[in-house]
Amino acid sequence: MKDASKKLLLLPIVLLAFQLTAVTLAQSSRVNIPAGSFHSVLPEVEGEPHQVESFVMDETAVTNSQYRQFVQNNPRWTSSNIPPLYAENRYLQHWSDDGDYGDESKADLPVTRVSWYAANAYCGSKGGRLPTLNEWEYAAQLMDFDTPAEADKFSSKLIGWYSAVDANQTQPVGSTGIENRYGVKDLFGLVMEWVEDFKPPIASDLSLDCGTIGRMQGSSSMYGYAMSIRYITRMSFKPTSTTGMLGFRCAYDSTENAESTKGKSSALMINHPTNQSTY
Repeated sequence: MKDASKKLLLLPIVLLAFQLTAVTLAQSSRVNIPAGSFHSVLPEVEGEPHQVESFVMDETAVTNSQYRQFVQNNPRWTSSNIPPLYAENRYLQHWSDDGDYGDESKADLPVTRVSWYAANAYCGSKGGRLPTLNEWEYAAQLMDFDTPAEADKFSSKLIGWYSAVDANQTQPVGSTGIENRYGVKDLFGLVMEWVEDFKPPIASDLSLDCGTIGRMQGSSSMYGYAMSIRYITRMSFKPTSTTGMLGFRCAYDSTENAESTKGKSSALMINHPTNQSTY
């Protein structure tokens, strides 16, 4: 009887450990993105798309619970220790305590109010880095639509979202239902995200206004307009910015050799019954 009682007492502990492991694995999932190309709204060689080498990207944005573990292991990145040089005074201001977000219902929400410097430090601690601008944009354009009308409908919703990104995020990662063809989730609809080179040299010549967005738009598509809004908004940030609309995910150099990246992807494909074309 004693042995049976011990087994019964151990069962909940084992189940809890299994659940915690499952959550950790789910939050730590990474996606291989094969090499390919995409057209940007930024200047490029006329008629030639941007080439992107294969890389690895987090499936979802970094969560509050993941970032809490980071600041507990690296106290210099808590809100009380981080110097103004690396973050504005709103850094993690929505957390209830220094180094802790408090309510566990917030565990799987994307962490926000994190500066570019802090996001870089987090990714570095995981053996990664922030995705480059081109890597992020390439992954974001790897969306499949059955018709141009379906693509325009999605792009219209995207423009609406960029016009009013919620700075008080209450939805967990993986909840938008938006996923690119390789399984990267929530690149739209949850938070905007830091990239390594978020302010390219051209940014100093641009301003955040509709005229600039119109001039940047490289095509007449609605998605091109949505992309222009994203670029311009991103360029308005500073590396110390700590806004509630901005989170991040990490990227990693691919270990794949050249042979494994022969099947290159072309971004934003619309699936037609008889052919495929780049959107």
